Amino acid sequence: METLVPPHGGVLTERIVSSAEELSLREIAAASPSLVLDARELADLELLAVGAASPLRGFLGAADYESVLARMRLADGTVWPIPLTLAASDEDAAQLERGSQVALRDGRGYLWAVLTVSEVHRRNPLAEARAVYRTEDPAHPGVAYLLSRPVNLISGEVRAFPLPDDLPFGAHRLTPRQLRARIAANGWKRVAGFQTRNPIHRAHEHLTKLALEFTDGIVIHPLVGETKGDDVPAAVRFRAYEALLERYYPKDRTLLAAFPAAMRYAGPREALFHALVRKNYGISHLIVGRDHAGVGRYYGPLESQLIFDTFEPGELGVTPLRFDPTFFCRACDALASPRTCPHGPGERLDLSGSRVREILRSGGDLPREFTRPEVAEILRTHLGGAGRAAGQPRKSGFILWFTGLSGAGKSTLAERVREALSIERLIEVLDGDEVRTHLSRGLGFSREDRDTNIRRIGFVARLLARNGVAVVTAAISPYAETRAEMRRVADEEGIPFLEVYANASLDALMQRDVKGLYQKALRGEIAHFTGVSDPYEAPITPDLVVHTDRDPVEESASQVLGLLAARGLLLSRRAA
Repeated sequence: METLVPPHGGVLTERIVSSAEELSLREIAAASPSLVLDARELADLELLAVGAASPLRGFLGAADYESVLARMRLADGTVWPIPLTLAASDEDAAQLERGSQVALRDGRGYLWAVLTVSEVHRRNPLAEARAVYRTEDPAHPGVAYLLSRPVNLISGEVRAFPLPDDLPFGAHRLTPRQLRARIAANGWKRVAGFQTRNPIHRAHEHLTKLALEFTDGIVIHPLVGETKGDDVPAAVRFRAYEALLERYYPKDRTLLAAFPAAMRYAGPREALFHALVRKNYGISHLIVGRDHAGVGRYYGPLESQLIFDTFEPGELGVTPLRFDPTFFCRACDALASPRTCPHGPGERLDLSGSRVREILRSGGDLPREFTRPEVAEILRTHLGGAGRAAGQPRKSGFILWFTGLSGAGKSTLAERVREALSIERLIEVLDGDEVRTHLSRGLGFSREDRDTNIRRIGFVARLLARNGVAVVTAAISPYAETRAEMRRVADEEGIPFLEVYANASLDALMQRDVKGLYQKALRGEIAHFTGVSDPYEAPITPDLVVHTDRDPVEESASQVLGLLAARGLLLSRRAA
């Protein structure tokens, strides 16, 4: 392994503790306050834990954070273009001080790591947006994310537990040490890497095989963390990658591995980040295409390649492979690039993503010159296959799951969202009371019957979402385990799932309750009343909390629409 490119900073800074340390660290975690990480923070924590974020040992403090924003370097001068940060609410931040310990958990409550606090500092989200994304436009998914998060940042080194056994793509989720061992076992020294968040079409295939001409082997390293809502889900993409590599790549010169990072869409800075992090995996040459990690029109097409020229090659230690876009030229009857093809754009087979989706959803065939038939079939299955009327392209569906106590305003919010979105797409509301009337007649209010009702709502919601419908559910759904099941099943099918908690105090709910049901339940006159005589398990880490007892419905609805926009699901506010 000593023949491989050195890690960034010279050594892998793996943060997973040994088995001998694990028990004592769990005891520390049990006695410490907890922070619940969102999907991006969890992905960053995994990078830190396995050494992919070397030389970092934890989330950035103020000096490193400000230096990264200002000059794409850590405070000690090491090149590092993207700040890895951990946000906390005012309430959580107030509990922490220098030297204190905090347990880091995911939305299920699973314990991932313990952080030793070195600093609690604050960020200016717009200043970070201007530095990292070069825009304050909330239509940019990275900016939208920043604006949705608290401004308090918790910094400090992390000590991580062994990764959970149930992470997706477990067979391909190789740590830097594991991937380096595979590369070394193959005898490779010059190693190409291909970063992607999309299916691999013929043009991408051509670029990766060009890279194989002057390297010893290639690692197809698709990103599997959080992406925009309209990107092809990682589970679908991985089926396509496996099918492609099985038939069209040399097995002794190709490796497929999952890259656990979240997508930021930071253009040039993210291209540099992808290269430096891949160096930790043993990759010496990264393919950097035009508009790498871009979105909309925020970055020039060559900026992600040119950013490498602003640093000395020795301080990067990884070589960008800068390719022009490749296409099939009908006149040349071959894959070509602007450097090799003399013909104009009219001869080029160039299908946009929306056109690809339209063809596959209508049951049509993609040209073999554009994509391999195995890949096309996998995408067709994901997109729903056949038969919409001409002129009616289907949009990606999703599930917006409202949960909260009776009277918290779920149905009212669901209708406001329906009104806002109905002008641009198909949308359906599955109201809990209506579902009980038409689909769950005869069910009672035992735990088993309640779960059955929620699973029926989830099934119908997925059925609609698979066919391009935006689905809004409004049901109490009192049990966290069952809600988590609905999210997991939707995720497995590649359906975006967002949980919104309509939160209101019991006093406010009783004031709204014109039927007096809460009072009757408190007097014992109504059995199995959720929130009084039956439990309600409030979400720990919903995608959004709306406080319907203090905010007007217009404000809560605006927050929900903002969440949809941040996830790339609100068509009228997406990046161009």
